[in-house]
Amino acid sequence: MSVAAQHYSLRVMTEPVLKAAPPKGYAKLKPELRQRIADILTGAGVVVSMVALFVGSNLEGVWLRLPVLLALLILLPVTWFVHRRLGVKASPVLAGGLVVALIGVSVLSMALHKASGGNSLAGFLGLLSAITLRGAVDRGVVRGRDVRVGERGAISVIVDQAESLAAALVLVLLVWHFGLEAFRIPSGSMAPTLLGDPVTGDRVLVDKFVYAWRDPARWEPTVFRYPLRRTDPYVKRTIALPLEQVLIAQGDVYVRAPGGSIELLRKTPAARDELWLPIIEHLSSNTAWVSNFKRDGDLAFEDGLISLRKRGVVMFPRGGTDDLPGDVTDHDASFGATETPADRYGKHVVGDLRIRADVKLGENGELSITLVRDEDAYTLTMRPGPGGCKLVHDGGDGAYGELAVEHVSAIDLVAGDTHLAAFSLADGLLRLDIDGANHVSENVGTPLLDQLIARDAEGSINLAGPVALEIAGAEPPDGRKSRIELRGGAEHGAEVRIVSIDRDIYYIGRTLNEFGESRELPFQVELGEEQYFVLGDNSPGSLDSRYWSRVSLFLSDGTQVVGSLDGAPQPELAQLLMQSIREGEAHSAHEKLTRVAHFTPAERGHEPGTDGNEIADALAQLKETAKSRGRAAIDFYTEGGGYVRVKLADIERLQVERVPYVQRKLFVGRPFAVFLSPRGMKLID
Repeated sequence: MSVAAQHYSLRVMTEPVLKAAPPKGYAKLKPELRQRIADILTGAGVVVSMVALFVGSNLEGVWLRLPVLLALLILLPVTWFVHRRLGVKASPVLAGGLVVALIGVSVLSMALHKASGGNSLAGFLGLLSAITLRGAVDRGVVRGRDVRVGERGAISVIVDQAESLAAALVLVLLVWHFGLEAFRIPSGSMAPTLLGDPVTGDRVLVDKFVYAWRDPARWEPTVFRYPLRRTDPYVKRTIALPLEQVLIAQGDVYVRAPGGSIELLRKTPAARDELWLPIIEHLSSNTAWVSNFKRDGDLAFEDGLISLRKRGVVMFPRGGTDDLPGDVTDHDASFGATETPADRYGKHVVGDLRIRADVKLGENGELSITLVRDEDAYTLTMRPGPGGCKLVHDGGDGAYGELAVEHVSAIDLVAGDTHLAAFSLADGLLRLDIDGANHVSENVGTPLLDQLIARDAEGSINLAGPVALEIAGAEPPDGRKSRIELRGGAEHGAEVRIVSIDRDIYYIGRTLNEFGESRELPFQVELGEEQYFVLGDNSPGSLDSRYWSRVSLFLSDGTQVVGSLDGAPQPELAQLLMQSIREGEAHSAHEKLTRVAHFTPAERGHEPGTDGNEIADALAQLKETAKSRGRAAIDFYTEGGGYVRVKLADIERLQVERVPYVQRKLFVGRPFAVFLSPRGMKLID
């Protein structure tokens, strides 16, 4: 054998042999069968997606489901064409990218299952289609990679991946900027709907498409840029709309649209379900029974079952003594899960209540449930048989009147059966549900609404004006009251198992602090064009439209800088103002400026025209404090989100004003889902 032949033989023996990796799992099926499965699933996905487009949503305002379904309808046939028609001719980057995109859209569609069952099925079929289409094409692979000849260096690998990485980055940036964005809830202003913390707060997924097509809707949660530092995203609930007059008094929100009548705002069904704040849930322990309920007469309690016998009485809540019942107040519904100081809760009597209970009546059983709000008492009497129920209103003046007679008399309770009764009064609506069916939805309003309407015979009352303020500031003659009473009949009672006792949100107006005591005053505002009024669900601990304050600094060189007066967005200035308090005075410089922005001189107990003096005095206090602490300048954060270095000696004067609204252009989107939360993932209704 020649030397050349020997060298050739040696080269052949040492050349690595390329062997295709053996098929595994789904790839073991015949190609024809895999292709047929992919065709069927893709076709089914297209059909179901198209049908789901025309199926109504189970949740109000879930606009995102429509673009998701449209994306499925586009991606399914495109992915099918690339994998089934082009096959191995298609670029691996294109084929793989389409599969990843289809999987992502399918998972998002499945996440919207609460909005529509069609979304779930379409997303599931889309996910299966992506998997089967990817497996329908046999590509030559060696150890999981496309067959390549020759050595692959680092530069070759980078070049091969650059196209895929660039495409993925562009896609992520486009979706992030125009479509979806994740935000962390940093504070407890929306508790208990959304729990906030700088580290462990709920993360929400925000639909940024929605406000490109419509305006923010009343009662929906929204993410927007804080008007006085527009780099900061806030999340609150939209309450009032442009050009409306707004009045917050006695826990409720009243509005008047241009040319419309005065109305008490009533929550949408989705918001209503979300904003019942639990006080008692599934009463079972003897400790909770004794500490929360006043008891009288013949009754017993065991393992959560209340046996009300002849004339037995149970009242919630229990008062400080056994002689009198207490009143429901705005307790901490987050159960300590926010940073809001505990002393801010329990200050206001909440008249809007709901009780849900399993009720079992004997043959001659009788149970009365009474909701007491101020001078009004609404009593539901339950007896078995047709016509055994009655609903009565007592206005406190000795006059009784039956309500919804026809609907209540039609209720037929079966003796010996357990019925779930839900009896509530909220936003001026008296509602009764038995076993999940609604029997009564009676608009009973509120005493304040009646007074406003009575004075508004010619449509002359401005809810943001002095007449409305005077009416809303008056307290009921005997003070605020709020409780629930359960009573057994004159001869026989009933067995009751309390499922829950809930209260509505009590929206606080303005809180004026004087000598260690706080006093609530009504809040008023008249919105302009493109202005929205927003509130947090945790009213005692929410920095929202009620409290935003703008401060303008006029400097010696003629320039003016404008920003927030509030602590978090304006840390250095706010801290110095809070520390600026003279010995013997009750208020710091920060409190003085805030009081000028939100309260009239008369409300503060000052003479008219004293605002200028208060502002000048606050500025003097600020400079005195800064000098004593060796501070010559501060970083002042402007409305645009940047900051400027301001010398305190250069500030010639201040100006403060409240900013109780968000401009339309500052809305970012609607949060529609909570994810990566200790409470699990959920859709926000």
